[in-house]
Parts: sequence; structure tokens; C-alpha cells
Amino acid sequence: MIRNVIFDFGAVLFEWNPLQIVNSFTASQIERDILLRDVLQHSDWLSLDRGTMLIAEVIPKFSARTQIPPQRMEDFIIHIQHSLTKINQTEILFQKLTQQPYSLYYLTNMCSAFFDTLYEKHDFISFFDGGLVSGKELVMKPEQEIFVRLCDRYQLDPQESLFIDDNDENIKIATELGFNTVQFSQTPTCFQQIEKRLLLH
Repeated sequence: MIRNVIFDFGAVLFEWNPLQIVNSFTASQIERDILLRDVLQHSDWLSLDRGTMLIAEVIPKFSARTQIPPQRMEDFIIHIQHSLTKINQTEILFQKLTQQPYSLYYLTNMCSAFFDTLYEKHDFISFFDGGLVSGKELVMKPEQEIFVRLCDRYQLDPQESLFIDDNDENIKIATELGFNTVQFSQTPTCFQQIEKRLLLH
């Protein structure tokens, strides 16, 4: 029996589309390619998510590597945060679950500054029963440790928990650890699958 529902944030509760983010920031194809390759897909971005580097540290590093001025890079980081808009249908699902006897948690790879901004901006996040942010924990998905830490901190049984994430590697590890899982996509079929698993019909 499922008692707990665990949500990823990026691309599940909030939009996360790196290509769309760079395309909406600049009309220059050269700058788009640089920002995608040397910022969003660079290992320093993972360090930011892991919490081993701060935004104030990565901006000069990104700037030096890409030859994009620091102020322009800072503007890009702000643009990324503004791009993390709510996925309305997932929020509706979340609100529906708050009326059901489920405990609700989050497990997200995100730098702590981005998470804090989202928390201040979106009231519904305060309705979660708890959760872990990689940038605060210094460990991230798909590493097993962050899943184990979530269970230990909130006394969760993986077999009583449904984990919803868009990333196939995260889903694979969660499944191996005994969680019920749904690989998320913004499709009617996916939402129907989740509702069926949680008996929301």
C-alpha cells in the first residue's frame, strides 16, 4: 500500500528545459551553444547542484571559461531561476494529494539558492511534509545515499512510497532500492498512470 508520494522538482513540478532556457535568453546561436555546453552541461553545474560550489563561485568560473562578461553571466543565472515556472497540471495533482491520506515529500537536485527562491515564491511547497535538496545535502541523485537519507530522515519504507521523476537513471536506482516509481512526462497518459497508482479516480 502506498503511503508516501515523493516528487522531483525540475521537469516534474517546475519547467526545466535547458534548450528552451538558452533560446529564450539570447538570439545568438553562438552564445546559445556556449551557455548550453559550457554552463548547463558542464561539471561545474553539477557542483552547484551538489552544493560543493556556490553561485558566487561559479559565475566567475563560467565567465572566464566562456569569455562571457560576469554581469551577463549573472543575468543568465537570474534568467534560469525565472524559467523555473510551475507545471500547472502537476500542481493540481499535488493539491489533490494534500486532501488525501498521503505524506508528501520532495527529492530534488538543485542548488540551495534556487530552492530557497522557489520556496519563497510558491506557497504550495510549504505543504510538503519534508524533503531533501541536493545542494543542502552535498549528495545528489542518482546516488543511492540521497534516497537512503530521505528514508532515514523521515522513516519512509520504499515499498510504501511512490517516487515520481523524469530522469531514467534516477528511476532505475529508486526501483532497485524498492521504491514504486513513475517516470514522469507531461502527458495525459503519465498523469493517468499516477492517479491510477494512487487510486485517485
